Amino acid sequence: MSLIQTKMIPPRIPSGYVRRVALLSQLDERPSRSVTVVTAPAGFGKTTLLAEWREVALKKKHPVAWLSLDEEDDDPQQFGAYLVAAFSRTSDSIAQQAQQLLDNDASTPIRTVISVLLNGIAAYGRSAFLVLDDVDRLNTDSVLATVSRLLRYAPENMHVLLGARGEPGLTLGQLRTPEKLIRIGADDLRFSMDDAREFFAQAGIVPLDQSSIELLNQATEGWVIGLQLVSLAAGQMGDATEIANNLAGTCSGIDHYLNDTVLAHLPPVMLKFLLYTSILDRLTAPVCDAIMGGEGGSGQKLEWLERHSVFIQPLDQTRDWYRCHVLLSDALRRRLVHQMPQKIAVLHQRACQWFAGARLWPEAVTHALAAGEFEQAAQWAEHCAMEMLERGDPCTLLGWIKKLPTDVLQRRLRLRLAKAWALALSLQTTRATREIDALVEEFNRGHRDDGDMNAEVAGVEISAIRALIASNSDDSERVLELVHVVETSTAPSAPWVKCYVQAAHFFGLMYRGEFGQIRRIWNVAEDRVEYCQGSGYSDMFRDAMYGLAALLHGELSEARQIFEETFERAENVLGASSAGANWLAGCLASIYYECNELPQAREIVAGRATLVLDAAPLGALVQHTLSVSRLKCRSGETDSALTVLEGSRQVAITRRWPRLRVACDAEIVKLLLEEGNVARASQIARELGLSLPKMWEGRTGAALETWTSYCLVRARVLIAEDLADKAVIFLTLLLDKLGAMGWRYSEAIVSLLLARAFEQCNASGDALAALDHALLVGEAIGMVNSFVDEGPPMRTLLQRFRRSSGNVSTSQMAYVDRLLAAFDELDNVPPASHEPVRPVTTSPDVLSAREFEIVRYVARGLSNKEIGRSLKLAPETVKWHLKNIFEKLNVGSRIEAVQSVLGSQGGRTECDQLER
Repeated sequence: MSLIQTKMIPPRIPSGYVRRVALLSQLDERPSRSVTVVTAPAGFGKTTLLAEWREVALKKKHPVAWLSLDEEDDDPQQFGAYLVAAFSRTSDSIAQQAQQLLDNDASTPIRTVISVLLNGIAAYGRSAFLVLDDVDRLNTDSVLATVSRLLRYAPENMHVLLGARGEPGLTLGQLRTPEKLIRIGADDLRFSMDDAREFFAQAGIVPLDQSSIELLNQATEGWVIGLQLVSLAAGQMGDATEIANNLAGTCSGIDHYLNDTVLAHLPPVMLKFLLYTSILDRLTAPVCDAIMGGEGGSGQKLEWLERHSVFIQPLDQTRDWYRCHVLLSDALRRRLVHQMPQKIAVLHQRACQWFAGARLWPEAVTHALAAGEFEQAAQWAEHCAMEMLERGDPCTLLGWIKKLPTDVLQRRLRLRLAKAWALALSLQTTRATREIDALVEEFNRGHRDDGDMNAEVAGVEISAIRALIASNSDDSERVLELVHVVETSTAPSAPWVKCYVQAAHFFGLMYRGEFGQIRRIWNVAEDRVEYCQGSGYSDMFRDAMYGLAALLHGELSEARQIFEETFERAENVLGASSAGANWLAGCLASIYYECNELPQAREIVAGRATLVLDAAPLGALVQHTLSVSRLKCRSGETDSALTVLEGSRQVAITRRWPRLRVACDAEIVKLLLEEGNVARASQIARELGLSLPKMWEGRTGAALETWTSYCLVRARVLIAEDLADKAVIFLTLLLDKLGAMGWRYSEAIVSLLLARAFEQCNASGDALAALDHALLVGEAIGMVNSFVDEGPPMRTLLQRFRRSSGNVSTSQMAYVDRLLAAFDELDNVPPASHEPVRPVTTSPDVLSAREFEIVRYVARGLSNKEIGRSLKLAPETVKWHLKNIFEKLNVGSRIEAVQSVLGSQGGRTECDQLER
């Protein structure tokens, strides 16, 4: 994304300005983590005051990030990019990690980028400042929510100053510490008599006596810009009384006054220049030359306007970019509409052509739309779309497309396909499907070729997108059908498209149990070379899918190698905190955990939860969720583990991912049973049993993994209820299916549970046989903690196996000893220390005792109805409490609430504090 550097530089303080000593003192006496709002109509000197205060702060060696906002910043991704860049300009260390995220992985959710930035500010230690000028120009809910979140979670050493013409649409009243909110309004900014006297003294106009200054200051009501206008008129008219009367008697206010006292006195060539260039928010000589029709000399005109104080200010030290004062700019635009309406489209057309040539695409598209050049705007958006998709950047693309008229999109096949790709890559499967269905319908009606994309090329790409959508929807059989369509076509496609198609192919094949075929494809050298020419993100996505396939089929060593290589590449290319690196970390952590390398597992997933929930594909999110929740349990943080599981469970419900939901339920049941809560575990099993067997029993493909998780839930509950004989029946059948699929990892886990079921049925021989099978598989692939997590019953079985198995090989006996040593190690290791409080946290004092209690129950995975029964409240009352909790914490979901309260303090510790 091309950023306008001058937006991050405050306007130069004009020479001869009146220093506002009292206001500067008020700003300087701020409390820690303060938010200062300077609100007044245009022309009261808000920006000058903030720029002056910035100079004071810089002299004290404080970093001050500046960002001037406009309507084009009403996009979260663009706003976040400017915010990070603004901090990067002022400090090498504060925004380094956040900037790397944006530079290398544009698909990272902006809320994560903001969190990384806030952590960087907190780590900086010393006071850091952010100035957001014209913040009232932000109107969309998404950007306002981003700024509100920024203010709410600002660390103690961060101070924010907001400049606005009116009250910003932010939740300032919901700040945790309202006493730290400082307001400066129009009355504070009005010039006093002393200020006005100093102003006219420095202006160097004809001498004015005390009464004349008082008259003019009263006529302008201390309005700074009004006094500047008066100073220009006074230099020509000299009669303060006449000036004051003219100011008070204008029927159209500032427009008439500017026309009469400023514009009327300009040379015609300068007035024409100002009128034509008024369509620009920022001016530089080359774009002004283009708008003036190639007349040239714009640089000299800008210098003349600055020298004659015609409300134009340089935005940088080199005076390459300027900004016309908003009052004059607005008046000029209205005058242009009134006098030359037919000229406006031509001017915008010239502007968009220049911005496109400079590759400043947002401005190019904006002016193209204003010129009515919708096809041109769509063409440029389309051009950028392909570039962004190759970088794996769907968010910015979707923001641009949203601004284009619907009828233009309807005629642009390439752009609509790009939109469908972006929706699919950002996991918006329903919207992506609707977009593709509409395209197919148009083709069926005889859609004409679109440039270099004929019907065959488009059809192949549509199938590729559908394959990605089917993969996101966990429909492995449908994926294979669509991949076949793509791979049998002779139509050309881009390397990055082939990369995503191959990832989908791996997904489909692994749920048919054909890992051998996956490996053969993987090992074809020609394919590897070709596919690696695609974007870094698509290549990484494909490699990660191969790693997941290897993991499912019990090739832990190979999966580990793939994930370590891909994770390292993602960190180097996309950034250590990028979306790709984060969900790859979860996959790698699941292997480290299984191999009992707990320090490595904890280190690699630390601090990654939020981003993974936002951006991880299904398979990666399953691995992340299970590994992180199990690590929490090993640290004695059961509540935090349940929070992790509940968070992913909510994502599963939202995205309609039953495989993830049932996997979470299986883990929750396991934790509940370990705590002796058989009743709640049985309830979860019954609820699943009401619908899941009808939908999933007997199905193949990815559905078998969902069915496996459900069988584990049933088996654990039946064993806990002393009904293990029933569990033996379906676990035996399931084991045969898994063996036929070659899913050795799941096969070993089911064998472990089958051994426990047999043991409870007093079938000791069958129990040892099932355990022997699990050991054969486990030794071959390197499993450890799947055995240990079965707890004391498995330890007893292993000990008996060691004593009674005379025909066991030396290597298998060594493997059993290794497993028993892991049990002993678990007994001797104290609970890990709780995670330290992060800079971005929620203060616990915002919730009532009742609200804290409800959050605790939410963390345990209880529904509103169940919480109501426990607390003797109606479900509607619980819902009402949750609504208040969400508002107080400024969150939008149950998991965010739990993470804000319990996750920030280490889970178990916070719950202990609540109980006290």
